[in-house]
Amino acid sequence: MKRILTLICSLCSVAAMAQTPSEYNLAGKMFPQVNPDRTVTFQFNAPSASKVVLNLGKDYEMTKNEKGVWTVTTDPQVVGFHYYAVKVGGLSVIDPASAVFYGTSKYSSAIEVPESAAEADYYTPKQGVPQGAVRSVRFYSDVCKEWRRMYVYTPAEYYSNPDKRYPVLYLQHGGGEDEQGWIFQGRADIIMDNLIAEGKAEPMIIVMNSGYAQIPGSTDSFDAFEQMMTEEVIPFVDQRYRTIADREHRATAGLSWGAKQAYDLAFGYPQYYSAVGGFSGIIVVGDFGNRANPGILDKAQRNAAYNGIFSNPKQFNKDFDVLFIANGEAEGSHLANMSKTLKKAGIKNTFYQSPETAHEWLTWRRCLYNYVQLLFKK
Repeated sequence: MKRILTLICSLCSVAAMAQTPSEYNLAGKMFPQVNPDRTVTFQFNAPSASKVVLNLGKDYEMTKNEKGVWTVTTDPQVVGFHYYAVKVGGLSVIDPASAVFYGTSKYSSAIEVPESAAEADYYTPKQGVPQGAVRSVRFYSDVCKEWRRMYVYTPAEYYSNPDKRYPVLYLQHGGGEDEQGWIFQGRADIIMDNLIAEGKAEPMIIVMNSGYAQIPGSTDSFDAFEQMMTEEVIPFVDQRYRTIADREHRATAGLSWGAKQAYDLAFGYPQYYSAVGGFSGIIVVGDFGNRANPGILDKAQRNAAYNGIFSNPKQFNKDFDVLFIANGEAEGSHLANMSKTLKKAGIKNTFYQSPETAHEWLTWRRCLYNYVQLLFKK
């Protein structure tokens, strides 16, 4: 009997160890916990509440115990980064046990359902890998008449090699997120540190700006953003940092809504950029709202777009070292079709599809990982 009890206790201990507190939990908080089957167990302390609902992709009603602690275990989740919220009395609130991230147009709680160590290796910090620096930089925009913030990544060697100058990638977030996203959700700095240490990517500066911009009295955010970037941000970065200040050493990229911004910057102002990447975003011609039928697939519209930049494939391929188009496999085939259509028209591009992922940060980490390895190779 004693042996049986010992075995049961040992099995219980192993099971408890297999339940892993989310890496985004605040210090000392045990929940949420990610379980071996990729279900996630949540707890929420609300003794006076009559109903508590967890929203993680869908709603899960939580159950209250005698101490007023509400608990629920979700369905199995796909690997990657997930926003979630707790609804108490119909009011959606963040989880006080978790770190928060700006996403879904508000600060939200989040969990990471981990991949295997091998799969996550490229965005995992490693001992012995020199770390770059990420700085929050404030600047005043005369275009927008406001103080703004950008995040700037510099490679580990930047300050130890003071005579060297660097190419620049201007990297944009998606709709509902902001300039923090590529660092806190996307882990761009870790991805770059690891790639540079392995010799797979050129050391580069990455500039991450808020995509929300408006000229006072105007409702057109796209024109304001482009004007701010070309007239203010690029000169500011070139003056403040040791950049190689020419188009051959300047690239842009973005995800979703930020992909449109990246395409608009690169194709609308080709004198500034020699490479562009769009992650989970189409090249839109005409009405931005008409996303189901992107005009880039229509020959006449394609040749008229961006002052005819696609009408001369030979010149386009000479001017742009990289056109990178990518999405997640679960997002569908529209970007693969766009890539094929452009190739058929003579426009060189690289297409990448993230296996099994959707419109989510794991897709975009993988996109960034593959894109930056193509940059500044001349």
